[in-house]
Amino acid sequence: MLLVCGFTVPDSDSAEFSAQATRAVELLTAQPGCVRAVIGRSADEPDQWALTVEFTSVVAYRRAMSPFDVREHVIPFLSRGNASAYEILATATDGQADQRTSVVAADAATAGPRDASGPATPRA
Repeated sequence: MLLVCGFTVPDSDSAEFSAQATRAVELLTAQPGCVRAVIGRSADEPDQWALTVEFTSVVAYRRAMSPFDVREHVIPFLSRGNASAYEILATATDGQADQRTSVVAADAATAGPRDASGPATPRA
């Protein structure tokens, strides 16, 4: 699972934001199932920042957000930005792609709590 969060940070707040972002990635990467975290700043628009955090699964992501120190520091930090979670469908290193099968059901957008508990047909 990939958490991507974009932030608009005035230059006057960049030092404080950078310190908060560093603390957030320290806390997240200390959690089981957190693979890596990256903080970036746009080269073209210095007020634009991005945080990307990779987790082994949705379960790992949810568990990583549960400890008190994460809820105290990371959740308020993420609320400053525009966060989205993504299912990882392919990765590549050294020119070799590794595709993954979706674990999200094809009807995930319309299924409710009373529907089947797992995907019978993965999303394409």
